[in-house]
Amino acid sequence: MRILAVTGKLAEKDVRMYAEGADVFVVDIDVAAFITPRHLKNVDLSNYDLILVPGLTSGSDWKELERKKRVKIRLGPIHAYDLKFLIPFVDKIELSHSIPACRLIKEIKSEETIKMVEENEEYLFKIKDVGVGKESRLKVVAEIVDATKLSEEELVERIKYYEKSGADIVDLGLPLDVKAEDVEHAIEIARNSTSLPLSIDTFDIKAIEAGVNARIDMIMSLSTKNFEALELIDGQAVVVVERDVKKLLELVEKVKERTDRVIADPVLDPPMRLAESILRYYEFRKMDGETPMLFGAGNVTELLDSDSIGVNAVLAILAEEVGANLLFTTEASPKTAGCVKELVIASYMAKGAKLRKTSPKDLGMDLLVLKEKVKLESCPPPPNALKAQESGKFIRDPLGDFRIWVSEGSIVCSHETLTVIGKTAKEVYDTVLSYNLVSRLDHACYLGKELMKAEIALRLGKNYTQDQDLGFGIYTSDSGYIPVHSRSKKDLIEKSE
Repeated sequence: MRILAVTGKLAEKDVRMYAEGADVFVVDIDVAAFITPRHLKNVDLSNYDLILVPGLTSGSDWKELERKKRVKIRLGPIHAYDLKFLIPFVDKIELSHSIPACRLIKEIKSEETIKMVEENEEYLFKIKDVGVGKESRLKVVAEIVDATKLSEEELVERIKYYEKSGADIVDLGLPLDVKAEDVEHAIEIARNSTSLPLSIDTFDIKAIEAGVNARIDMIMSLSTKNFEALELIDGQAVVVVERDVKKLLELVEKVKERTDRVIADPVLDPPMRLAESILRYYEFRKMDGETPMLFGAGNVTELLDSDSIGVNAVLAILAEEVGANLLFTTEASPKTAGCVKELVIASYMAKGAKLRKTSPKDLGMDLLVLKEKVKLESCPPPPNALKAQESGKFIRDPLGDFRIWVSEGSIVCSHETLTVIGKTAKEVYDTVLSYNLVSRLDHACYLGKELMKAEIALRLGKNYTQDQDLGFGIYTSDSGYIPVHSRSKKDLIEKSE
C-alpha cells in the first residue's frame, strides 16, 4: 500500500522518523493541527492508496476532498510517535474521517483482548450466570458495606453503580447486629433491581438462614466458628474462610459433601502481613488445583494510603499468578472509589496477558491515569514565540462573578442570575456564553481555567476548591519528576502531603 503522511513544518522531523514505509508531504504551515482540505486542494495525490492527515484535524471536511481526489483520506494518529504502530497495520483496519487512528487502534486492541478472554472462558461451575473457576477470567465481587442499614433508594443506587462499574457479583455485607427480616428485605430489594448474582457476607447463622430462605446465590463466610450453618445450605455457592491452609483444605472437602459449588478463601491480609498471606494462596493451589479461590483485594486497598489504581492492577496480576478466581473488594471510603471498575479492567488485563503469554501491556486497555507509557516528543516553539508574562491586574467583570464547585457528579457554576450544571467544562462555559454572562476576555479565560480544573477533579474523583490547586502531591519541575535523591526524605514527604 502506498501511503502519504501529511504534516506541518514543526513536526516534519518526527513524522519522517516514525512514518517508515510512507512518503511525507509537508504543508507550508507550522502547526499540523491547523491543516485543512484547502492545503491539499492542488496537490497531486493520485499515486497513493491512502493519505494520512494529522489526527487533530478532525473538524475539517476530509470526506469531500476524498470524493474529489478519489483517494482514501483518513485521520492518522494525534502524535507522530504513534505512526510507527499504525503503518504496519494500516491495511488491516478501517480508518476514520473523525476519530484519530491512535484511538481506533486502542479500541480494536481492547476488543480483541476482551474477545480472546471470553472465547477462552472455561469454568468449574456457575453462580447464576457467572462462570467461576478453571480458566475463567477473575470475577469481581463488589461488597456493599452494611447493606441492611441503607434506605431502599440508597441500596438500589449502590447496586446500579456497581453494575455499571462492571461487577460480576454484588455482595450484601451485613452488620453484626443484623436481623433476619432485614436480610430478607435487603435481598428482595437487590433481586428486584439487578440480574447479577447476589451474595451475603456474614458469620451469623441466623442471617445465613435468612439468606437461604430468600434464595441468595452465594454465602460468605463459612468457617470453623459457624460450620453448623452448612446444614442450611440449599444449592448456594459457599465461600469457606480459614487462614490455616491444612484446615482450609479439610473444611473444603467437608463442604463438598453438601454442595459442589465451593470457594476457598485463605484470606488476603492487609499490608505488613501481605506477603505471608499470598504464600497461603500459592500453597493452597499447589495442594488443590481445582477449587476456586477468593482473593480479598479490598483488604489491601482499604488499609493502604496509596492510589488504588496501580495497587489493584498488581493485586489482580498476583491473583492470576497464584490461581485465584474471584476478586473481592468494596468502595467504603473515598480513596477506594472506583475500585470495582479498576479490578474489572485489571481482570481482563491479567487473563489477556496469561493467554498471550506476555506481560500485561499493549492490550488496548490500561489503568494509567496520572502517568503515561510514552513520553511523546513535542515540536519546539517557533523561533519568534513570545514569552508569556502574567499581568497581575484584576478588573471585576461588570456582569458579575461566578462560584464554581463539584457536587453529585456534576460541575456547578453559579452566577447571580443563573446556575448552570454540567459534566464537562465545555458544555458549562458554552451555556454561560450563550446567556451572555461574561463581558471581559480575562474573565472568560479565568472561567475556562477553573471549569477545566473542576472537570479534572470530577474525572479523578478529587476534591475541587475554586482558586486552589488540585494538589496532586507530585513534586515536578519543567524537566519532569525531581529524583528522590535530590531532596531530603523529610522535604519530599512534606511536599507530597
